[in-house]
Amino acid sequence: MNRVFCLTLVSSVSILSASCGRPTDGQVATQANMAASSGDTPAVALAEREPRERETAKPITADASSLEIFEKRILPIFQAKNPSSCAECHLSGVDLKDYIGPNQEATFASLVANGLVDVKNPDASKLLKFISRRPEKRSLITDKVRQQELTAFRAWIRAAVKDPKLLAAKAGKEPLGPSVSNEVIRHARTDRVLASFLDNIWSEVGRCAACHSPDRNQKQVKQHGAQVSWITLRDPQATLNHLIDSGLIDLDAPEESLLLTKPTLQVEHKGGLKMLVGDRSYKQFRRFIDDYAAVANGTYKTADQLPKAEDEVSFASENWLKVTGVPAEFHKKLLQADVYRRVEAGWSITRWATGDRAVFGPKKLWQQSLSLTAARDSNRGKEIRSRKLRRLPPGRYLVKLYVDRAGKLQKNFRATLGDEEFVGEVEVDTRWPAGYGRMTVVRYPTR
Repeated sequence: MNRVFCLTLVSSVSILSASCGRPTDGQVATQANMAASSGDTPAVALAEREPRERETAKPITADASSLEIFEKRILPIFQAKNPSSCAECHLSGVDLKDYIGPNQEATFASLVANGLVDVKNPDASKLLKFISRRPEKRSLITDKVRQQELTAFRAWIRAAVKDPKLLAAKAGKEPLGPSVSNEVIRHARTDRVLASFLDNIWSEVGRCAACHSPDRNQKQVKQHGAQVSWITLRDPQATLNHLIDSGLIDLDAPEESLLLTKPTLQVEHKGGLKMLVGDRSYKQFRRFIDDYAAVANGTYKTADQLPKAEDEVSFASENWLKVTGVPAEFHKKLLQADVYRRVEAGWSITRWATGDRAVFGPKKLWQQSLSLTAARDSNRGKEIRSRKLRRLPPGRYLVKLYVDRAGKLQKNFRATLGDEEFVGEVEVDTRWPAGYGRMTVVRYPTR
């Protein structure tokens, strides 16, 4: 994704620059590259659904005073109901109107004090540079808004720097700018929102493709209508936009989002049970949805309110594991299989893959596609995030099995299975062939 600049003044230009531009952490940089073919950002989609309704700006005469320009061109931006062009880069936390005070003296003094207005070379003001820079994937509507903002501020700054009274004005004790911390501003950046979507939902989309991807669901579309196709092929950004537009993600009650309640059969789902409350996919879906709703609603104010990044990354593979001989008493109980690879020192310390799903008691079996897993900052983790690693390599593996017999995850979806749920382990030597019809099969261990 090309470099994106936008207005993020907090208390200094250095902070502004830190909160905009190319992502610095590996996760965003890697995953944003995956979305190079994506459509506009979520914020752009929101802007297009609710266009700004402004009066056509009247021409500004060459001899217009700074006050006249401020009242006719700057205050309308402050009074506008809809977001400014900042929304193209930030889902929340930043808006151009945050930097406009109740009068031109307070506004000008604050912008000068924070280094955003160059009184000697007004056209070189950093404020104008930040307003004018655009992402590669942009909206025509937002471009029009941006041009209006740029024209208005350029004309006002040019006139203001000629006014001795404005040059002598002092900034107030309370600086203009966002009411949230710089960390929150960064977190709400649309490229980081997309990176979280890639990590938590797009990485699992293969599990939903049979019914919800337009290249595979012709039968479902005939039965239930085109609305079942919520996946956009090879376009995670467009998929996210559709999930929001169609109401599958509920910003007011995230836990009631249909993207969660349908596959868990909390409401009717023609595709049947696809995940259990508390399983890995549910955790990931819920993590993104809760966070997205908090960002979109402006819930976060300080850095300590932000969610912590998960230590482990994962991505759904085409490797399937089947466990036969599972006790029938575990019917509908969640079984989790963690896969460890044989290394020189023994078994790997961290798991290489995992899968969890309900047991089918009548046939005493469990089967599920595995997701590759690794520590976020490890070399293998980077390969998983960049999609260089898509399947398990051949070799000898140890499969550890856990069964949620007491419904631990149903009571607390954030809980994890541990020693109390451990039911045994089994070794297997396999080439890990890909596909549903070529599963690696192991026998449920007997103690």
